[in-house]
Amino acid sequence: MAIFAFSEAADSLQKGKRIKPEMPVNQPDKTKQNKQVPTKKRGTGLRRGNLAGLLMLFCLMAGHAQQEGNQMTQFMHNTYSYNPGFAGLSNGICTSVLHRQQWIGIGKGLDESVKITAPNSTIIMAHMPIRAIKGGIGVEIASFNASLFRQTYVKAGYAYHLQTSFGVIGMGIRAQLQTLGMDGDFNPRDEGDPIITDIQESETGVYGDVSVGFYLQGNGGYFVGIAANNLISHKSQKIAYQPSRTFVLHGGYTFSFPSLSKIEFTPSTYLETDFATFNWSIAMTGTFNKRFWAGLSYRLQDAVSILGGVNIGKLQLGLAYDITASRFIRASKMGGAFEVSVKYCFGLEGDNTNTEYKNARYL
Repeated sequence: MAIFAFSEAADSLQKGKRIKPEMPVNQPDKTKQNKQVPTKKRGTGLRRGNLAGLLMLFCLMAGHAQQEGNQMTQFMHNTYSYNPGFAGLSNGICTSVLHRQQWIGIGKGLDESVKITAPNSTIIMAHMPIRAIKGGIGVEIASFNASLFRQTYVKAGYAYHLQTSFGVIGMGIRAQLQTLGMDGDFNPRDEGDPIITDIQESETGVYGDVSVGFYLQGNGGYFVGIAANNLISHKSQKIAYQPSRTFVLHGGYTFSFPSLSKIEFTPSTYLETDFATFNWSIAMTGTFNKRFWAGLSYRLQDAVSILGGVNIGKLQLGLAYDITASRFIRASKMGGAFEVSVKYCFGLEGDNTNTEYKNARYL
């Protein structure tokens, strides 16, 4: 999995080793291999091995993130992003913004010619029920940036709501437009490095895709969903990139103990796979008096996370911090990752539906 490649790259950053790329690269002209590189003063710029390692690290990380799509530590507050069947199941208009910033300080102390962008993601979503069409609609705008790579998503979908004796089933479909770009505005100190000599100008590829999802909101406090994303898996020739078809299984259950009636516990899990790699997270949160919530989360071979927040009326604020489990944490000043979420839900005009939800999952 990609996380092991991250760890190896991190060690090389610490030890100054050269990383051999696992993908084909354009080999330089043999006549240039004997060209003398001017000697750098000690303490200035990046060593060639460090630069190659850093670029390879971000390339691997970007590729991994592209397969993950919208994976967040607070995945329990981000359901519509990975399952279109959830659209409109919050019984009101819900808008939310999530931002994730990884490896703060990764570029501190480097030469100004080295352009480093630590991985960061931003997701803006809104969805609502529409009784006239017996379902709900949703929209999303998301961006992901890392080093030389940038991605932007625009998604819009519809979910049909089926009422059953055991709960409500949302069956959704969503169209997606994505742009994938590579920034060529890069001025390396080692001009002859074969890993970066072919980066000359900015490139952008555009493609569309489709996702489908099913989500069950059970009467007994449980919820479960399954979704298939990137079904078309259209290949962008300009960037030489093709996303994998991914499948997501997620769910959870809300319960309380008679002796702790003011605290509601919600274990939840998220599993995403393209059958070549797996991304699995589990979390446990507790909500006190329907106002304050906190919990722990674990992402397989990646991070242990602390998360919490507060519900102020119809407004929910959340914060999470990942304690990185891989060795890459040593290459960052702060290590880990910060994640902030803001969510606001309100009922439709004339709708008497109670918008005070049973747990933080449905806020």
